[in-house]
Amino acid sequence: MIIKRLILVLLCVFASMANSTLASEHTQNLQNMLTPAQMKEDINAWQEFVNNTHPDLSIRIKNTTAFEHSLTAFEQSITKPMRVNDFLSQFAQFNSQFNDAHMLVFTRSQKGLAKEVIKKEGLFPFEVTVNKGKVYLASLLGGSESPYAQSELISINDQPINAIYNTLITRMYGDTVKHRERLLSDKFALFYWLFVNKTEHFKLEIKEGKSSQVIEMQAAKVLPKSFNSKTFEQTFKFEILNQQQALLTIDEFWWQDKTRFYSFTENVFKQLKEKQIQHLIIDVRNNGGGDDDMWKQGIVKYIANKPYQHTSKYTKKIIAKYMDEGETEGEVVTKVFDRFEQPVKDEPLKFNGKVSVVVGGYTYSSAILFANTMQDFGFAEIVGEESAGYSWQTGGIQFFTLPHSKLKAVTPRFYLVRPSGSQKGLPVTPDKELKDDVLKPQQLIDKIVDEFNTLAN
Repeated sequence: MIIKRLILVLLCVFASMANSTLASEHTQNLQNMLTPAQMKEDINAWQEFVNNTHPDLSIRIKNTTAFEHSLTAFEQSITKPMRVNDFLSQFAQFNSQFNDAHMLVFTRSQKGLAKEVIKKEGLFPFEVTVNKGKVYLASLLGGSESPYAQSELISINDQPINAIYNTLITRMYGDTVKHRERLLSDKFALFYWLFVNKTEHFKLEIKEGKSSQVIEMQAAKVLPKSFNSKTFEQTFKFEILNQQQALLTIDEFWWQDKTRFYSFTENVFKQLKEKQIQHLIIDVRNNGGGDDDMWKQGIVKYIANKPYQHTSKYTKKIIAKYMDEGETEGEVVTKVFDRFEQPVKDEPLKFNGKVSVVVGGYTYSSAILFANTMQDFGFAEIVGEESAGYSWQTGGIQFFTLPHSKLKAVTPRFYLVRPSGSQKGLPVTPDKELKDDVLKPQQLIDKIVDEFNTLAN
């Protein structure tokens, strides 16, 4: 009996140790030491992964020669052992040079890391908005209201915010500076912990109008809002605004149960028909992408009145797991895309009214392809502010784990020209540009509604 009890105790101890290790796997990995040889092997493994996957770095990197030289200089500068966190801090400086949110080097799981950090010391206690080099408080971390909302950050723990901004924006991925600022807004607390200071106490100098003050806060032990899983109802929303207008908000073109999404949009277009709505506003300002079939089958099916396509030409690297008959692994192929989606004949819920698609700084990936298609085939008027991401999009992202640091690398395998073939190196440009205040998003919708009312009357 005593032996059995001893075995049970030992099993409990081992289980506890295993759970503790699992609970700190991301933070522990960041503390692991790497030799110079290991870091150089990681850099070489990353280069091989990119060379075997990416169709053409010059698509987004204007001076690939200078980029290669900076990568070589980075490798040669490594002469002493360092922790994974420090290696990441140096390697991540290339993220901003990729000019592509589909290409980055980072930790294996940002959400997993954030969960571990808030169990221990906590994170910067505010959600923020980053705009044109300035940082504004938006709410408490996690989204709760704060009396300091909209105050401008001047310094954190006596370090000027411009120095912190420069440190973080350099390590953020994204198509453009505007895009990187939008993404940094969501990830500021985690990036600060990773690349600036791991502290549990914050002294903030803030400014509102001409008055400034200093506040002191402890680190917050809650997840940043962007890492919280949203419900179906939070992601997909429909609202009848008045007798003539309705608003459909799609914050993601992804849901595990796609049938549920298709049932939702079918019901949307059923209501539009029953209530004889004349103007449908589709808001994808906060849509970071997903699967194209979601918008093709869930939205465009009810709007398209002629054949359409999401791209006119593509360039792709042939890799083994996506290789078609007759293709050779490693080749880069550029082809005209001649396949068109056909409109659904006699669709009983066809919407023939005006469609306005609202885009903005966070519209990205598949949401950009949606906006391109709606604009290039005349299915909708694009309104709002230009997208921060480019209208010619990369895609087909592939993942790779660096062998020693265990950092995650992401890179695309193809590149899509928008249907019209125009606007290379440009964002999605609205047909009607309207200023959008990210802190007051409803104002833009109200403007669109008022303009339609004015024209209708």
